[in-house]
Amino acid sequence: MRILLVTLLLAVSALAQEKASPSPQEKPPAVSPQTPAQGPPPKNLTKLPDGHFSANSDPKNVESFEVRTVVAGDTLSGVAKDVLKDGKLWPQIWEQNEHVVNPHWIYPNDKILIRPVTRISEAKPPEPAAPEAAAQQTPEAATPEVKNTGPQPLKGSLVAAPYPAPPLTAGPANVLNLDPPRSYSEVKESDIYCAGFIRTEDVPNDLKVIGRYADDQPLATAGDYIYIGRGAEAGIRPGTTYEVLRPTKNVRGLGMHYLEVAQVQIVMGQSDHSLGRIIEGCESVELGDILVPFTKAEVPTLPTKRPFSGTMKASGQVPGNIVMTKDSVVNSRSKTEVPSSNRRSLKTLDKGIVGEGSVVYLDVGKEAGAKPGDLFIVFRDHPKVQNARTAIAEVVILKVEETSSSALVTYSDDAISLGDVVERR
Repeated sequence: MRILLVTLLLAVSALAQEKASPSPQEKPPAVSPQTPAQGPPPKNLTKLPDGHFSANSDPKNVESFEVRTVVAGDTLSGVAKDVLKDGKLWPQIWEQNEHVVNPHWIYPNDKILIRPVTRISEAKPPEPAAPEAAAQQTPEAATPEVKNTGPQPLKGSLVAAPYPAPPLTAGPANVLNLDPPRSYSEVKESDIYCAGFIRTEDVPNDLKVIGRYADDQPLATAGDYIYIGRGAEAGIRPGTTYEVLRPTKNVRGLGMHYLEVAQVQIVMGQSDHSLGRIIEGCESVELGDILVPFTKAEVPTLPTKRPFSGTMKASGQVPGNIVMTKDSVVNSRSKTEVPSSNRRSLKTLDKGIVGEGSVVYLDVGKEAGAKPGDLFIVFRDHPKVQNARTAIAEVVILKVEETSSSALVTYSDDAISLGDVVERR
């Protein structure tokens, strides 16, 4: 009897151990990733290449995505509601943006990658075949005649019937899209503050750069210190920021072109002169450059989806022309005489041929109703066909004066040159 009880106890113990330990084929349940808590605002912000501060980095491999720039007040749920029409899909957007550390903290000018998400509830099963279609099949098609030369089955025996053919379902239509995805240059603060402008009225020139601190070099760049020809007696105060300008050439009918060179902050003042530090530089500061009070500009937010085609029609609104390019002023070679390809004459490169990311100047301004953020299409007239135009580029207005404006080339199919026509998109 004791032997029987001991045997039963050992069997129950072994069975309990077998149920407690999972078999090798069994897998532990998957642990779903959890969304981090919002917590306090991150303190370790870094300055990204475009100049804005963020706890996140710039995204990589953006070719397969649509890029959305964050503006003040944006949230991932708001982006999901705007783009995917459902704010509850924000985890899918966060999953596509590995550079976003915490979904609760995104910053103005951060880049969010968007790729359409298809919800399973939206998928539709294939429609079943109509019963009338099966009834209309001909006997020959439904049951083909087969000659049996073997022995005939006995009465009452089972004969294997052929499997019915699977129903034919219509697959998705193959659509060939010949148009490549359009990629547009984004507007940065450096584009606005370094664009330059053409103004009918002369800029005051009573405040100038008179020297460079600590050496006799005529040029200064970002981080260098420069002497300014006025001090405390003229109202120059430490901490004030000025913009350095340089007049370059007079554009006929529009006024003087001014190159925006740098931004300078006053660090020390004497009675008759001041010392300033170059905090942002577009070009090297030269002796004689003039200074004016710095005014902060707003970066325009552009729509993400902007179709472009060479066959686009002109809108007829705010027509104008490209009168000059910034490169033709900055690049010394744009005015240098070089031999032509046939070496029969010398020609001057004064048209400043440019492409994407370059700055051009238009003869449309406030009088024509232009304003920062307006989009214009650049057209080129056909050399032989009258009233025939081809769309070659898109530009966005950065700065507007009375009769002119500065614009950034955001997209181009061809080089842009002096004389190309523009019209508001």
